[in-house]
Amino acid sequence: MTSRSTPLRETEVTLSGELRCADEAEAARVRAHLPAHLALTRAEPGCLAFDVDPTDDPLVWRVEERFADEAAFDAHQRRVAASAWGTATAGIDRRYEIRGRSRDAAALVAAAWAAEQRLLDPVVRRNPAEVEPLLSEDVVEIGQSGRRFTRDDILAALHADPGASAGEIGERSSRVVAPDTVLLDYVLAFEGRVSRRSSLWRGVPPRLVFHQGTPVPPRGRAGT
Repeated sequence: MTSRSTPLRETEVTLSGELRCADEAEAARVRAHLPAHLALTRAEPGCLAFDVDPTDDPLVWRVEERFADEAAFDAHQRRVAASAWGTATAGIDRRYEIRGRSRDAAALVAAAWAAEQRLLDPVVRRNPAEVEPLLSEDVVEIGQSGRRFTRDDILAALHADPGASAGEIGERSSRVVAPDTVLLDYVLAFEGRVSRRSSLWRGVPPRLVFHQGTPVPPRGRAGT
């Protein structure tokens, strides 16, 4: 499904990612409502390009959007929320990355901390379906042992050993390092161990891109 396209503008807002159905019933709703959704969106004044294309997986669609500016993108979001498409597909998993939209830094940081704390929750950690939406496809973690973990490694490790508690976070600091990316730094006391953690969260909703944990030596022990 190919839409019209124009050269990139500085004010442009783009969205890219995937629409991921859980089952055939959700996929059927997408197929039923998608033609009208495409037509209505491409007719919007600020729409530069809008594509929702099937992938090799019959439950997954690739989404690419371009809007002239933030006002056009926000107007699109408001229209979609009240549309037949919005109602029919409201519960379907969306894994999107938005670029070019100005965002309140405090809101970005708050969302990143909320995601970080959710990822520390043992109830979430033991359920891969709860963890998956929090991780980017290319996420990398460097564990306290120095081992490098991929996304699949993280999912398996958390499911096997979710821990008994979320631990206690201290010495919080945060920094917005890109329009949609937040770096978190903190100390975690967890099951008798203390470590300094750094996490990089990207997108709205935020998804983890990188995480590293470094053990903190006990007090009174020399370290560098």
